[in-house]
Amino acid sequence: MAAAPGSVTDVWSSLMRESDGGRLRVAIGQIPVAVGAIGRNAERIAEVMAWAEHCGADVLVLPELALTGYPVADLVLHREFVAEAEEAAAGLAEIAGETTTVVGTVTRVPARRSWDSVERDVSISAVVLNRGEVRGAYHKILLPTYGAFDEGRNIAPGGQADALWAIGDVVAGISICEDLWSGDGPPEAQARAGAQILLAPNASPYHRTKRAGRERHTAQLARRNGVPLVYANLVGGQDDIVFDGSSLVIGADGTLLYRAPAFREDRAVLDVALPAPRVLTTRPTTVHAVPRPRRPPADAPRPHDAAGELEEIWGALCTGTRDFVEKNGFRRVILGLSGGMDAAFTAALAAEALGPDAVLGVAMPGPDTDPDELDAARDVAEALGIGFAVVPLEPLVSASASVLASATAVHGPWTTEALDAPAHPAQLRPGVLTTMSAAHGLLLLATTNKTELSIGAAIPHTDTVGGFAPLRDCPKTLLYRLAAHPHVGPGRIPRHVLEKRTSAQERFGEGFPSYEVLDVIVQRYVQYGEGVEDLAARGYDVDVVLDVLARIDAAESVRRQAPLGVTISPRAFGTDRRMPVTNAWRPTRRRDSGRVDPAHARFPLGPETAADPDR
Repeated sequence: MAAAPGSVTDVWSSLMRESDGGRLRVAIGQIPVAVGAIGRNAERIAEVMAWAEHCGADVLVLPELALTGYPVADLVLHREFVAEAEEAAAGLAEIAGETTTVVGTVTRVPARRSWDSVERDVSISAVVLNRGEVRGAYHKILLPTYGAFDEGRNIAPGGQADALWAIGDVVAGISICEDLWSGDGPPEAQARAGAQILLAPNASPYHRTKRAGRERHTAQLARRNGVPLVYANLVGGQDDIVFDGSSLVIGADGTLLYRAPAFREDRAVLDVALPAPRVLTTRPTTVHAVPRPRRPPADAPRPHDAAGELEEIWGALCTGTRDFVEKNGFRRVILGLSGGMDAAFTAALAAEALGPDAVLGVAMPGPDTDPDELDAARDVAEALGIGFAVVPLEPLVSASASVLASATAVHGPWTTEALDAPAHPAQLRPGVLTTMSAAHGLLLLATTNKTELSIGAAIPHTDTVGGFAPLRDCPKTLLYRLAAHPHVGPGRIPRHVLEKRTSAQERFGEGFPSYEVLDVIVQRYVQYGEGVEDLAARGYDVDVVLDVLARIDAAESVRRQAPLGVTISPRAFGTDRRMPVTNAWRPTRRRDSGRVDPAHARFPLGPETAADPDR
């Protein structure tokens, strides 16, 4: 519909017709930040703002919540936290020059309801800074509450999907992360309203298939709306989440103009061709009204190559581990080095992420430990160049056995004999490691992997003890693939360590399914929700399926005791998959007779972890 003569939109449309679309010089700041470190984050943002100003950028786009870090979770319930973020944004506005800066933060807004009865008054926002002022803020509208996201719990949704911003003689739309993904959301509303370019701050976590899907979606979005898209993503680790960066600039025809590297900081500036001006149906907020003079195009940076699957996974594991250690104030780590694959892989990952000098591996041979295991542990330490210590457990085994034998029943139905317990090295090793970590200020790394954590093969109070578990979301078969890769992963692990049978295989014997079978069943059940019938239709033995699914559900309490680890799958244990610990339901298969067979366990884990739901 044409604008009425003399109206605000008619004036803007006339101004737009005087331009041929032209180009907008866009800068992206793909930066790592830390949750809650508002002052340090503001200093980093100020540095990027100065760089963008020096480059003559018309606009600088920074990631979602770049000022506060993502996710903010319940920090927004503290009024002081929100006030500090607003003060920091005002401070950044004071130093803003001719380059318009779009920076993610939180802002206080009038209280409003969304999908329930609770009023919320904090928004995830993109504040727009220019020439010493905060010129306005776009408030995120679509708040995800799936997977690792829980924004709708504390955040108020924005209400103006078609908001526009006049940056000189260019009209832009701003959308934040989830706003891009509905297919008919704020980007579409802004394009219909007259936006010539979409600016999108993001905090998009990594998982194994995310980058390719993200690129397909953003290309479709740009083509569908006929406008270019600037997609600035966070980079770095935060607790169990890791952000890969991989920021994008997409042309109006869906062409990839720029791809930032994965898992490292990046700055880029490029001139983006704009479509012809459109009739405006929404009055833009004026950021400034000073068109920049015509100038030769800047040299276009070459898009960085997309890494292969295994390179990306290795980058995610290293980034997530390094940032968890360093952001929590540690400089060095400690782990038990048994001579097995998981411990060796964890040590190799830590050495890559932190440097060999920051890693201490501790071998703790018991009275019955095979000498080959100690030799294998020593071989791993030497191959990786990490610190290595040996703590023989025989004195501790003897002392703890003596202490436990002296237990005396004081009252109740217990007898002294019932309180006696054998001392086993597996229960003593965590005590040695936690004592050493506390004494020397080291972060203890747990070495368990996703496969064994899934089925309860990770022993509580032993394999799961630590402050961080880098391999928590890594299936065993993935570890073997990474170890075999010539250019990524822990290539220095001695081959004889990789080829030895695992402790789970030794414990469970011939009844233990292959890791190839286990990992597929775990993935199909946990990630896709497939049941017994679905997996049987894929050709898997029904008894094996029932075994594995029973183990997965029975092991929830074990997983709750495990520390955080780097998430690399679309649906990982933890915040992505929230299951009750006390849970009598088990997957079933309805046979031809109509009898229901509950999932049960065949390969033994020991009486203390029997999977019969009625026990």
